[in-house]
Amino acid sequence: MRVALLVCLAALPRLAPAQSRDYPRDIFNTAQPVSGTTPFPHYDPHRLSDLYGKQHEIELQIFDTINEAALRRDKTLESDLKLYANSLGYIPSLAAAHYKWVFGDKAQLDWLLSEDKKHGYGADSLTIMVFAYMDEWDKTIRALKERDAYLRQGEGGATDEILYRAIEIRKRLYGADRFEKAWKAAKIK
Repeated sequence: MRVALLVCLAALPRLAPAQSRDYPRDIFNTAQPVSGTTPFPHYDPHRLSDLYGKQHEIELQIFDTINEAALRRDKTLESDLKLYANSLGYIPSLAAAHYKWVFGDKAQLDWLLSEDKKHGYGADSLTIMVFAYMDEWDKTIRALKERDAYLRQGEGGATDEILYRAIEIRKRLYGADRFEKAWKAAKIK
């Protein structure tokens, strides 16, 4: 009986309702001195999900920005990439590997291929999209073709859509004839 009472008492603080007290909104505006934001007008515990969704969208936009800079061979992005290197997040780091590869770090392609395999051919891996932008015609085409062969076994889904989009982007960037020639020449296991 004492044990049950102690367990109930230990759990009580976790079951207590949140405080309903209103706090001044300006004390929850950490970003204001940095970016000039304004505080949220009221407390909403569900805001975290909304903000997290926006964070994912922003990471995808960073991914696109870095891939475009790589395509343009724009060295002006290099200083920002170095500045934010430790806090980019996984998705932008895939594009950063493409950028570094463009400017001579050929080990980045091997890292991307290893990341692609680590997550499996059925995963919604954005490495496929990086391969769409890369002007490399052996390993990346083989990776796309292996993914295509796997998906033809019936997996499909979002990965199928990403693969189709990657192939179409590659054709638009570098020409359908060049792509088809590389696709036919690529040997897969």
